Amino acid sequence: MSVVLNGVRARRGGGMPATRSLFVKRRVQFSLFLLLLLLLAMAGTGIFASYTLYRSAEDHYIGVALPLRESTRDVLYQMEREESGVRGYVITGNRGESLRPYFEGREGVTRDLARIELLARSRPELRDQLRSVRERVISLHGFYDRLITFVADGKLGGGKVGEARARVEILLGADRAERFRDAAVALQHEADRIVQQTRHTQRTAFVRTLTVMSVAGALALAIALTLLVTLPNRLRRLYALEEEGRLRAEEGANAARALEHVSEAVALVDDEGRVRFWNQMAEELFGVDAERAIGARAEATIPAYDHLVRAAARRERFVPVRVDDEDRWLTPSVSTFDGGSVLAVSDATSGYVLERTRADFVATASHELRTPLTAVYGGAQTLLAHRDDLPRAQQDKLLQLIEQESQHLVEIVDQLLVSAQLDRGALNVDIGHVDVCDLCRAVAESARLRAYDRNLIVLQTPTEPVVIETDEALLRQVVVNLVENAVKYSPKGGRIDVLVSRTDDTAQVDVVDEGIGIPASEQERIFEKFYRLDAEMSRGVGGSGLGLYISREIVDRLHGTLAVASTPGEGSTFTVVLPRTP
Repeated sequence: MSVVLNGVRARRGGGMPATRSLFVKRRVQFSLFLLLLLLLAMAGTGIFASYTLYRSAEDHYIGVALPLRESTRDVLYQMEREESGVRGYVITGNRGESLRPYFEGREGVTRDLARIELLARSRPELRDQLRSVRERVISLHGFYDRLITFVADGKLGGGKVGEARARVEILLGADRAERFRDAAVALQHEADRIVQQTRHTQRTAFVRTLTVMSVAGALALAIALTLLVTLPNRLRRLYALEEEGRLRAEEGANAARALEHVSEAVALVDDEGRVRFWNQMAEELFGVDAERAIGARAEATIPAYDHLVRAAARRERFVPVRVDDEDRWLTPSVSTFDGGSVLAVSDATSGYVLERTRADFVATASHELRTPLTAVYGGAQTLLAHRDDLPRAQQDKLLQLIEQESQHLVEIVDQLLVSAQLDRGALNVDIGHVDVCDLCRAVAESARLRAYDRNLIVLQTPTEPVVIETDEALLRQVVVNLVENAVKYSPKGGRIDVLVSRTDDTAQVDVVDEGIGIPASEQERIFEKFYRLDAEMSRGVGGSGLGLYISREIVDRLHGTLAVASTPGEGSTFTVVLPRTP
């Protein structure tokens, strides 16, 4: 069988059916539309997050930057209230009404400084200026306390010295107040700078976030729109390719399953010489399982791989290959394709044996029939042409030759007929009581007459009869074949022994000769049909090659055994063992 694997191709007229393709396209479009909605939601969420960030920055601006600026301004205001209160007290001497602004201003300054210190924890430059302002405030508070003390002491002493000194001190303290104002103004400017920086930072963060989200959203929308336009057709083509691949895979799997059940060993070999497919018959024929074969080198896996490939190219029917120490005759065929080749091998051993048997039969029959036919034909022609001229004795001799050769022809034809009956299973077996000793005695007497004193034939039997239940005619044919073979292959004057023995259950006949012997490698083949040990008849020994084949088949049908023991150059012993009661 010639197997071609050129890939499994799906036979499709025009691609995927239109309705299914449209369904796939609509489904993809719907999915992408959902994606677009999700992207819009993401963009809206980003804008909302940016706005929230902005509001958070505003909260920081309102909660930190603005209070910081207001507190720095309020410090200056409260210190001015303290100064006006102290001045009023020095001028009027009215402690209750005049010093109220002083005490309220002092409390406000303390509160504002504490608040500024809290807000300036993360700003070192602001803390430095706050320290300078605090030092100026402490200095002024000490100065104001001293003025108040001067005025109060003067009132208690009943004189005007304290008030006069306080008025002088106020004029001298203008420089302190100016230094405080400078420090307070510097702190206020730093607070204003922080407010402006905070506003700028939160506006910049908002703009950047909004820009990034807008660009990302625009890109996402562009991608989604592009996919919405181009992806359905691409997916449709991809689905069509996938469907085609699936069909190809299914057909490939079906082809592989079919190859698993063919009667030939099939191996797919790629261009690198490695096995890629190995069916069940290949495992059985070559004795290598698929797991070890697939991926291995073909020449290391298949016996005589290169020889089989060359033989397939020459279309040889029978290629001898040794598989597992056994000679096989294989019929290979090779088919190549793009990517490798397929080797299909069938076991043609039985066909080769049949062909060889046929050839042996033609050769043997032509030779065996030619000799007696030539003698018969020659004798008959001589009698017809010279009947009146030949003496009576010579005519009788020619007639006797014709009779003998005709008998030889009958024996050959009988062997062919018996062989055919054995092959068809149509050999009749007629069971009866048979005395093996009498049968062998008759065969030995007949053999002595036919041997013309060429060999010494000796019969040895027990004193008592050896009676068994078997087919007498078939057993006689077996013993005759064995004795005639012994005569053929024994030298002139050689001894041939026919030995009969028995046990409680069996009877045994041994035919022993002193002939050429049989090599150990040939001792089973001599029982094959048409096989002859001296096939070329170099020793002048003829024969149809059916005698031993027929003998073993007959013994098998009689439920016995036929075996041989032989030593080349010393002789052979053929042993028939039959049950006494089949």
